[in-house]
Amino acid sequence: TGGGGAGGSGGSSGTSSPGTNGTNNTGGGGGGSGAGPGTSTGGNGGSGVVIIRYRDIYAPATTTGTVTYVVSTGYRSYIFKSSGTITF
Repeated sequence: TGGGGAGGSGGSSGTSSPGTNGTNNTGGGGGGSGAGPGTSTGGNGGSGVVIIRYRDIYAPATTTGTVTYVVSTGYRSYIFKSSGTITF
């Protein structure tokens, strides 16, 4: 059986078990299928994430889409987990 983490686990060796999907918002790869009789498929890769962080002495950016915005310890952070744009 494949390892854990952001990537999906592989199917069991000697069986036709499918791989699991990678964790969303990490970009982890999907697990491979087990090598056995029958047909099985590998898992899908997890969706990615984009994080933009800069000093808060600069003006806030303008964004579109679903964006998480955080101001903390002197920095502005924009977290995109789906499509969107940012303009400085």
